[in-house]
Amino acid sequence: MEIINTENGNFSLNAEMEINANKKFEEVNYFDLDKTINDMGNGYKWIYFKNVKIDNLYFFLNVCFFQNKTKMITFSFSETQVKSPSWDNWNENEGKLNQQKFEDWLNKTLGEKRKFDWGEIFSEHDSKGGGTNITINYLI
Repeated sequence: MEIINTENGNFSLNAEMEINANKKFEEVNYFDLDKTINDMGNGYKWIYFKNVKIDNLYFFLNVCFFQNKTKMITFSFSETQVKSPSWDNWNENEGKLNQQKFEDWLNKTLGEKRKFDWGEIFSEHDSKGGGTNITINYLI
């Protein structure tokens, strides 16, 4: 299954569940998946999904909405189900290895192009914040 469509930026969780720049908060919140919600009170809302199985991988997805429209998706994945990330199981070397794994996955999945008419996609490692993920920024 194509997870990310480079023509329009659609992120497919499965045949029935798709996230894109036109999805509204209520539509994504309706997905019957394990999730938590955070309303920032300033026009931004987040939905956090964990261990969403897509093909043979387990995804952690953080979907950011601004004024009810999808603004950004950050995600990471693993070959096995994982507990929520914490400082207890974090280390710098693993973060760097994960970023390389994510870059390799992006190259295999999308090729080397990272900027599109609909937005951009990139991997990043934040050693201060302790996170490594892939980010899709939609132009809205």
